[in-house]
Amino acid sequence: LVPSPQGNTIVNWKIVEAPELAVQWGWTGEGAWLAESTSNMSFTITTLDEYITGNLTIGNFTIEANNTDVARELVLGVWGLTPFFPGLVVAIGQDNLDDLNVTAYASAERVQGNYLNGTMESSYEPVVVGGTSYDCIVFDYEQDPSGYGEPQRTYLAYDTLTGVLVLANTSVTIVNEYNLVLEIQSILSPKLAVPPGPDMLLIVGGLSIFAIVVIVLVVVKRR
Repeated sequence: LVPSPQGNTIVNWKIVEAPELAVQWGWTGEGAWLAESTSNMSFTITTLDEYITGNLTIGNFTIEANNTDVARELVLGVWGLTPFFPGLVVAIGQDNLDDLNVTAYASAERVQGNYLNGTMESSYEPVVVGGTSYDCIVFDYEQDPSGYGEPQRTYLAYDTLTGVLVLANTSVTIVNEYNLVLEIQSILSPKLAVPPGPDMLLIVGGLSIFAIVVIVLVVVKRR
């Protein structure tokens, strides 16, 4: 997934379900997005460090955003007293996944001041999407009833090999109903520079010899 001089990795998801009404992004007038079911969402990764940053396109809307912003705006996480914002890509490796797991449970902890307290469950299990099986870490969250709208329900499955979100199903109702279901579609890696093979060397060599012969003939004719 690391950006390189050859280009940036582009991750594509199929939008299985999306809100019927436009959804505002942020609080400072960035815009609003509206996407159709069965359309695609893409994330072009431009920076891969503490904050994974890229260009997100969803429906009619494109924005440069980091992974935390994407998680918050698309409800791909839990905005608890301890925020859990895994978003579209998580850091791989057992230590990183263990830390992520601790944060997930802390975000739903039933403590004073945590308005998103609820039940968080996590597991390692295979998840099948589009006929392909992925070894995933899965987070399944259900908010306790709050008396305001419908509680948040969020299911997120991340491939432990790449860290990419392969399946998401998240919903919540405060004023308007919000529901978003995503399925991984493709990971397009940048083309790597490949040394020329024997066939290519033969072609290049043949063209070079042909060019030399042509030059010699031209010189002879001019004499």
